[in-house]
Amino acid sequence: MPAPKPLNQSLENALDLFELLAHGPALKSGDIARALDLKPNTANNMLRTLFRRGFLTQDESGCYSLGPQCFFLSQGTGVLGSLRQLALPDMLELSRATGDNAFLGLDVDGRLYMVAHTEGTNVIRVSETQRWQNQFHCCAAGKVVLAERGLAWLRQVTRGEPLVKRTPRTLTTDAELQREIDRIRRDGHVRCINEGMEDIYAIGVAVRRPSGELVAGLSQSFPTFFVDQGKVDVEARVRLLHDCAQRLSCRFEENLPKE
Repeated sequence: MPAPKPLNQSLENALDLFELLAHGPALKSGDIARALDLKPNTANNMLRTLFRRGFLTQDESGCYSLGPQCFFLSQGTGVLGSLRQLALPDMLELSRATGDNAFLGLDVDGRLYMVAHTEGTNVIRVSETQRWQNQFHCCAAGKVVLAERGLAWLRQVTRGEPLVKRTPRTLTTDAELQREIDRIRRDGHVRCINEGMEDIYAIGVAVRRPSGELVAGLSQSFPTFFVDQGKVDVEARVRLLHDCAQRLSCRFEENLPKE
């Protein structure tokens, strides 16, 4: 299926630039033009405009990186910012107790966003920057959402495009995913074993309002050999995640506006 035609090419270029700089080093104008396949003059005009507005900053060598205005926008007082601030205390406690990173992800317009992330203390831990928003089928928080929304929803938001097979164990067919959805709904939690990344085990649970409405997926990831060697008791970890999810549910209900 061909990619949809951009509605506003200049805006598309700016968004591509933000994503490029968010996931890589600072770059000079010429490098940015080549990376985004832009004419040098087009790239320069865009960079100068964003620099003037504070969305980019420039070092002594002339390399651009994301500017302070991006930070200020991301720290806004909207619902996502409120969720992050409310979730961090309990997620930090979870990471300290287990030594593993914790991830809170939710669906916004068919994309998976990492609202909050806390670092663990284990010498070996999973710490992958989120460079994706479409992995509902192969990460633990994403599968929480998938189990709630269903397979027809997934095919709608992916526009029927083939799902990325990140590892040999990634589930991509309708039959595989439906069995997985049924299992998650039965068990009440996600076990994602070597599906999103090789040798990485992830567990996810739902964070809900008292009404039952899904708010987000809460997950933790750790090396698979932690389970094989008995360092992680999966059943005990599932209970810890459910306990944390319940505390988050109470915080959200007390502090977020009712739908």
